[in-house]
Amino acid sequence: MSINACADQLILALADREQILALTHYARDPDMSFYADRAEGLPTIRGDAEEVLKLKPDLVLAGSFTRSATRAQLAAQSIRIVTFSPARSIEDVKKHIREVASLVGQETRGDTLVAEIDAAFANLRPSSRPLRALQLQRRAFAAGTDTLIHDIMQRLGIVNAATDLGIRYVGRTSLEAVLKAKPDVLILDSADPGAVDQGVALLSHPALEELVPRHRRIVIPSSQIVCASPGIALAARTLRDAAERILDEK
Repeated sequence: MSINACADQLILALADREQILALTHYARDPDMSFYADRAEGLPTIRGDAEEVLKLKPDLVLAGSFTRSATRAQLAAQSIRIVTFSPARSIEDVKKHIREVASLVGQETRGDTLVAEIDAAFANLRPSSRPLRALQLQRRAFAAGTDTLIHDIMQRLGIVNAATDLGIRYVGRTSLEAVLKAKPDVLILDSADPGAVDQGVALLSHPALEELVPRHRRIVIPSSQIVCASPGIALAARTLRDAAERILDEK
């Protein structure tokens, strides 16, 4: 059972369907879950301790941001709970895959996924010339230097413009700071998020449009890079191909 959105991905990637007792409701959300199709038909829960205790799982996977009170309550009832920190690098992703594969008795499946990730990155050559990119989210949140997308950028020879903004994890910046950082490329999670609120409207600000026009915006869905899943290989290919296209246009 999982009570964390990223743990959902590891279970869906590695466990047999018959092994899965329940997942969080995020598991079926294609905006959050790389394996949303696999989650269809599986039970979902909110993730509070009472729900978990009723289902009597052999193993619960949680995240470091899962409420500590919930984890403590489950541990007090002798429920086996394993907690994972967010994956901030490709090595973290592979480590998490191996750990969960061992926990669910699917070591061969885990080795296969890790080998697929290694092969995907081995075949991705760095960009031919330097390119400055910034992963920008609604409300001006940007991915910093200790994030999964940063590690992917580094492996592709792409400079993370968030370095100049002093952001380490995912932190809030401002339109003015983004304009000053002058990224060549923006990495967004949607091609047309629409100005549904002020947080998203920032992405369509005229000054930002002038600095980074639409043809220099790369769309990588959050479901591919938020959690430790094989979706990172797809994200890397998308980023590499788009970066080469943009460099060819410059």
